[in-house]
Amino acid sequence: MQNISEFLSRYKCRMPVWLEKLNPGDNKKPDLKYVLNSRVVFYPGCYNDGFMVEVFNPSHSAYVYLYADYAMTEEKWIEILHTRELSKKESDGHIKCQTFGGNFRGYDEIAHYDYSFEEIAGPQDWEPHFDYREGPEQEKRFCRLSIFERQEIYNESYGAERFALLYINDDGIKVYDALWGGKKYKAPFACLMEDYGFGGNYDSFGNGGHMEAIAKESGVYPYFMFFGHNAEPWDNTYKVPDVYGKSGGYWRHERTLYMKETGEIEHD
Repeated sequence: MQNISEFLSRYKCRMPVWLEKLNPGDNKKPDLKYVLNSRVVFYPGCYNDGFMVEVFNPSHSAYVYLYADYAMTEEKWIEILHTRELSKKESDGHIKCQTFGGNFRGYDEIAHYDYSFEEIAGPQDWEPHFDYREGPEQEKRFCRLSIFERQEIYNESYGAERFALLYINDDGIKVYDALWGGKKYKAPFACLMEDYGFGGNYDSFGNGGHMEAIAKESGVYPYFMFFGHNAEPWDNTYKVPDVYGKSGGYWRHERTLYMKETGEIEHD
């Protein structure tokens, strides 16, 4: 048996060229065509759970993370990224349990860039599969791409020299539809599905939900999928053998790694 990061090290890849060559001092926004055609790790309904970075970053198997949650505000997200001292409640919850350590432990945010949802989804290219709900914080919608760089006291065994995280304050199912339902970008490398129930989700991320229906109709599936609390595995997937599950999130539910049955990894 292997832990998840050990297994994912088989899929180690080089840092995307756009990220490697990015100069944080020139203020030029990265081209989303390159950002979102990298290996993207997607987490809908994430709030401030750093699980996916914790899992993928040490294995150097992905460098771009896309988080989507309409309950997050930009002010709260920035506070999370830049808070060094944690309250007792936070230390016992999401942040200490995962890669967040106020900010991501061992990393500094060296640049950030703001986009509109229309820049990401395209104003003309997207025909929604469903009618989506507006979240409680969507009057202040934000899409913030943060670039993180590893601190010098750490080496390659700790994690990537750089990684990028795009946080979108919007419905996770809607984001999946906008980016991949119309095949605008290459399929995500991985996705985490967990149905908490109390967090405002109006539909399941797991089996039988809107997101699976979008994947079936478009034929665009993540290569890897984590299924956690109350989220039943999608059809056409199988549990990765001989790999331990891993607990995460506020309630420390176990997440189990699955793969799609057929197909190759799509990324630049």
